[in-house]
Amino acid sequence: MSYTLWHTLQDAAISLCSQECDPQKQFFSEVSVAVGQRVVLPCQSTIEDSDSNLNFFWYRHLPGETLTFLLQAFKASGNDKFRNGRFSVVVYENKTAPLQIATVSFQDTAIYYCAVKHHVKLSLISARAKSASPRTAQEWRGFLCIFQSW
Repeated sequence: MSYTLWHTLQDAAISLCSQECDPQKQFFSEVSVAVGQRVVLPCQSTIEDSDSNLNFFWYRHLPGETLTFLLQAFKASGNDKFRNGRFSVVVYENKTAPLQIATVSFQDTAIYYCAVKHHVKLSLISARAKSASPRTAQEWRGFLCIFQSW
């Protein structure tokens, strides 16, 4: 029995910052992976400043729930690796901070967002889930879906 993971990420779909937000590059990708394997979701900053004081924030929106914080990652004092359970981020010199999900499970079905902040100054955020009405293809953009193939 195998499972397939389809990933679509639009990391600039929401604005999480009060000032100086970075409109990250938008990524659209589909990745197939078996449950139990790992997946890497891209995030790249477009800030032109050579300052390496960037803070990357990863969030996920599970179906029917509010947006939840996963990880904050930054490059400072040689510390560039961050972990929260099965989720990990490495901040690279090229201003990327991909999210790695180890041992993917069906419960990882969600929309994943990356936000980048130049000097930390965030506003509070909240998100409400839409009703469970049928979705169009456009509304499904940004979803990480896992389904069983027979």
